[in-house]
Parts: sequence; C-alpha cells; structure tokens
Amino acid sequence: MTLLKYLKTIHEEELTDTDLDILDHLEKQLPLIPNLTISELAQKIYTSSTSLHRLVKKLGFDGYTEFKYIIKDYLKNEEKEDVRFSNGNGYLFNTIDDMKITYKLNEEAFEEVIKDLFSHNDIYCFGTGWKQKQIVDNFANDLLYYGHSAKTLRNTDDLEIASRHFDENSLVVIVSLSGSLKNYKQTVESMYEQNITIVGVSIYSDNPLSRLATHSLQFVDSSLDIENHHWSSITLHLIFDQLSHAVSIHKGD
Repeated sequence: MTLLKYLKTIHEEELTDTDLDILDHLEKQLPLIPNLTISELAQKIYTSSTSLHRLVKKLGFDGYTEFKYIIKDYLKNEEKEDVRFSNGNGYLFNTIDDMKITYKLNEEAFEEVIKDLFSHNDIYCFGTGWKQKQIVDNFANDLLYYGHSAKTLRNTDDLEIASRHFDENSLVVIVSLSGSLKNYKQTVESMYEQNITIVGVSIYSDNPLSRLATHSLQFVDSSLDIENHHWSSITLHLIFDQLSHAVSIHKGD
C-alpha cells in the first residue's frame, strides 16, 4: 500500500470527493512532487493551490513543504524496499504494513467493543467461512478462559434461530470477509432494527455489515491482491488477538 493510499485510508472520513479526486491525481505524479512548487503541482493535477494546501493539512502535514519532504523521504525508502522485495521479502513487508494500518483503523473502536462485551451477558459469535469460524471459536475459548461465556453459531440457520431470542443483553460478533451478508442480510437487518449490539468484522470497505454494525472493525490484507496466493487472514487474527489481549488486561484490573 502506497503512502498516499495509507493516508487516504486513515483520513477517509474527513475527505471530500474533491479531495479523493486530487489524491488520485497526486498518486500519478508522485515521483515529481519533491521537485515541484505547490503552484506547479496544482497546475499539473488540475486543481488550485488553495485546494491542494487544504488537502495537505487534512492529511496531517503542517504545510506543503513538510508534505514534499515526506514524499521525497518515502520515495527514497521505496527504492530500498525494491531491493528487499527482489529478495522475495515483499509479502513479509506488505503484511507488516497491513498490520500497522489495521491496528490504526480500529485503535479507537477496540475500547468501545470491550466495554460492550463486558456489559452484555448473552454473547454469540458467527463466522461465515472456515477460517472465520476457526477465529471466532478461538476467541470464544479466550473469553471463556477469562470468565465470559460466548456461544458459537455454526451457520446462517443457527444465526436466524438464535436471533429470535435476542434482547438488550445480547451481543453478536459477525465475521465476514466481504461483509456482503449474502443469505442472511434480512436476519442482520432485523437485529439492527431491534437495536441488538452487533460487532461486525470485515475487509476494509463500505459494505452492508459495516453499515449495520454497532461497532465495525475492519482489516486490510494485501494477500488478497496476490494472484494464486492463499488468504493469510493474519490481520483478521490481529483484530481478535487485540480484543483477547484487552479482555485479559481488564480481567487483571
């Protein structure tokens, strides 16, 4: 994931459609940025210096000079990364980047999820695929170890049947790679309408699960972009490992 795509991911909620369009143009001109003034760059990407300066501030920089310096430094590091990637380590470094971004995406949400886990005594976990099921099974075991019981649901039928008995004490963790809610969207929509607490975990995207969830935890995973490569699910594991770690800390308190 490039620096600009990373910044776009972290600051997405603050960015307008115009900002996103400017970022797309900046991505194409990235190697030229260190040698251009703000007015020269603005002209190249068909925007104004004012709009470009405003975007740079939104991305967390003091101004265009700092932005240009960081881009220059990033490009130098990219050259070093190319050498490491040529040694077959690209997958490793992409995974490390994915983990950093995934943690940043969910850093503020973790505490709220933990609060709700402790305030509900009727907890359910549902994973849509075999890796997701393994992860929620392990998470349920972690919760049990720290004194919290959680029921795991085998399939969408189990989810639908269990949902008939949900109340204000119920919390449901749903793990889906795409978050599409295929074949069980109506069940989740019903839960949403009943104000059932839903923790939705899915790939980083605007998807039905993320929109209906009380708490949306999302991960990025570069392995999904690699042709003929298995889904590593490392960043998904990271989310649940972080939750288990937080539960253990609260238990110790």
